[in-house]
Formats: sequence, structure tokens, C-alpha cells
Amino acid sequence: MLLPPFTHALARRPASSLANGLTTQRHLGPPNVALAMQQYDAYLDALRACALDVTILPPDERFPDGHFVEDTAVIFRNIAFICRAGVPSRSGEAESVASHLAHLHQVTIEGEEGTLDGGDVLFCADRVLIRLSARTNREGAEQLRSALRAVQPDLRVELVSFSGILHLKSGLNELAPGVLVLAPALHLHHDLSFAEILTLPPQETYAANLLPINDTLLIAAGFPTISALAEKYYTHIIPLDMSEFEKMDGGLSCLSLRY
Repeated sequence: MLLPPFTHALARRPASSLANGLTTQRHLGPPNVALAMQQYDAYLDALRACALDVTILPPDERFPDGHFVEDTAVIFRNIAFICRAGVPSRSGEAESVASHLAHLHQVTIEGEEGTLDGGDVLFCADRVLIRLSARTNREGAEQLRSALRAVQPDLRVELVSFSGILHLKSGLNELAPGVLVLAPALHLHHDLSFAEILTLPPQETYAANLLPINDTLLIAAGFPTISALAEKYYTHIIPLDMSEFEKMDGGLSCLSLRY
């Protein structure tokens, strides 16, 4: 495995302005802020149930998407690659996250052109996939690849193009070593023959964003296919209601940085 067992998580409590965030899911209606806060507390409880030491940053009303902290950094062993948002409204979110990762060696994007969202970076059992998009461009992806290979020179890092879904991990995640779960809405232009591919039914697209934490799997509640698949690989499974974050293009992995 590329990543060591997780022992810590960093999260940011949602701001009351969360309904003003970016989303492609307007047809689902606006999020219920009070219910979102309840779901968020349940998410934090799940992280603690995985024996993680959880640090929670206070809400920042300047950033309605600020609770999606996964986009602000990519952590690999002893480095924290600090990302630069591809959309102006999220510029500045990474600053306070970086200050709480000061114990790690930090790498920042050089120049003015590179952008990268952490949700576009998937660590698999033997390689890293980085999605190219409007949020994550080639300059940002190449700088991350260089930073990762500075830690492990033989690391396989592949750049992936696709369409149909906001972030790579919104539609593709590793359920178990060598086993990937794919949302059919994700139109991928990349060879995934290195893994077994389990494609979800269209109505369970959202459930592709699952979150393995050591020997436990967090899944979105209410999706029978992913629940059945999870039982084949995990004894400890935590289903969580994520309805209000789904309305804002957010999922389980988006809400924390694990390291």
C-alpha cells in the first residue's frame, strides 16, 4: 500500500453560508443547514470511531465550500502539497489548513498558472491517479507528480482525463486494493486494466464516493449496491446520511484530510 495507516484527520466545520457554495446539483434543492450540521457531526463521530485523532477548524463564513478541506492539500507520507483552487471563490481556503499541517514538509504550487483540487487525486494500491480538468490543470498536476516522486522516485503517477463528474473521487474510488468502484456517469479516457472495476447502477452514482479508513469503510447510506459490495470486503462498515452534502457536490472523502 502506498499510504500508511491513518492516525489523524483534519476537518473544518461548515459555515452557515454553505448553501451559497458551488454546485452542479441545483435540481436537488438547497441544503437544509441544520440537518447538514447534524450529518457533519455524525461524520466526525465516524472518524473518531476509526480511532483517528480529529482536529476541527472553526467555520469561515468567507468560504461556503470551506468544509470540503480535501481539496486544499494532498498528503503523502511526510509531505503536504498545498493546493491552489481552480475557481476564484475558493481561493484562500488552503491558508489556514496549511498552518495546521506545519509539522509536515510543505510544497506549494510555483508560478501563477498551476491549479489543483485534492478531490482530483486518487491513491490506489500501486499508483496515483490525477485528474485533468478545469479545476486541476496540467501544470498543477505535473507539480504534484514531481513532489510525490521526490518522496518515492519510482512512484507511478498517471494523469487522467474524463468528463461527466465534478472531481475524480466523485466517481472513482478504491474499495479495496486492486478493486475500483466506478460511477457510470464518469466518462473516463484512461486504461484501468490494472484493477477490477465494479460499476454502480446509474441511480447510485453518488455512492461511488466511499472512504476506506484502515480496516473500516465509510459509505453513503441508502444505496443497496454499494452496501452489498462493502460487505464483501469489510467487517466494519459505517453508513452515513450525506443528503445535504450531496446537494452541494460533496461526499465522504471531501470533508476531511486523513493522514
